[in-house]
Amino acid sequence: MDLSTKFWHLLQFKMSNRLSKKEMIHLCSSLVMEYYKKGDQIRFNRKTPKDVFFLKKGTIKIVQLWDNGDEIVKDIIKTGDIFGIHGLLNVDKIDDYAIAIEDTMVCVIDASTLQNMMGENENLNNYIFKLAGLHIKKLERKLESLLYKDSETRIKEFIIEHIYEFGEEKDGTIITKKLLSDSDIGKLTSTSRQTVNKVLNQMKKEGGIYFDNKIVSMQKRTKNRRSN
Repeated sequence: MDLSTKFWHLLQFKMSNRLSKKEMIHLCSSLVMEYYKKGDQIRFNRKTPKDVFFLKKGTIKIVQLWDNGDEIVKDIIKTGDIFGIHGLLNVDKIDDYAIAIEDTMVCVIDASTLQNMMGENENLNNYIFKLAGLHIKKLERKLESLLYKDSETRIKEFIIEHIYEFGEEKDGTIITKKLLSDSDIGKLTSTSRQTVNKVLNQMKKEGGIYFDNKIVSMQKRTKNRRSN
């Protein structure tokens, strides 16, 4: 891929607003575009993580493999988000990997290059760590939900927030692709697939949401919605 094409792809990320043209060109020199089909695994280096990933197109889930063989879904990453920041934080070993939920395009950037630029560009440094902070807050909310809310409430809140985060509004309705299985939602909310299925059907019957094999939707709420 030539430099001009890489430059164009990098412009699609909000991070580009923090970079000069010279910095953009320098970053493009270490940028690699990778393509993954639905179901493909994006494995981070388990011993010496050296890359940072920007999701150009598609949706992925971050998964952790436990010692007993269980796969725990930790997070869902949407287009425009950064993930795999272990390389920036000098983490020696990680057990996470990513799976493409749909056909996906990823920009891979050498972590050391990005670290050096962050050291010289305070605006970029603040932006990257702001993203990391938002991710931590999201995990904190998840922990709070696990500690203080019952399974039905956790599932309902997750579904509503997921629709708002990943969906698009059309005529007062928020619509998103149905990319997560009941099992995925169960892992993200620490509930069972059967409980998720029961709650989803209950929400559909009550008119809270609509879903089929392709989409999930709900009417836009005008108040009492927690902001992200």
